[in-house]
Amino acid sequence: MPSLRRPSSSLARAALLIVAAAIAWPCVTAQAQTWEYKSYKKSRGGQFDKSQFNVGEITLEEKDGKAYFHMVAGGVDACLRGDVPALVTKTAETTTIELQQSLAGCEAIRYVIRNDGSGGDREVRRNDAWVKDGWDHGLTPKK
Repeated sequence: MPSLRRPSSSLARAALLIVAAAIAWPCVTAQAQTWEYKSYKKSRGGQFDKSQFNVGEITLEEKDGKAYFHMVAGGVDACLRGDVPALVTKTAETTTIELQQSLAGCEAIRYVIRNDGSGGDREVRRNDAWVKDGWDHGLTPKK
């Protein structure tokens, strides 16, 4: 009759580590960063007003090798609603988030955010070049 032996403690520890890693894996693959964002309101004349804005936030979430942009800032344009796929480029100085909107007629937009927490710029595509939109959107880390 074969003897029943208890597994070695190192084998049991290895099995526990494998189970713990499997549970923790989704946490490792999904990362999110959030920044405060100023969204300007239009005046009664239909022009944007630099003194009137909603304070909201933008979030960049990277999961399963893909990046998604999400904005919460008052009434959001249809091009920016929901999770918008994005191309992300990171350097030591900046994080650039280029939106990949799927709706026809959406303006090409990207956000260039300084990694030191001092803000950033919203840029639009004009004549094959990225141009700052000229508004202070904040773009500081959400606390």
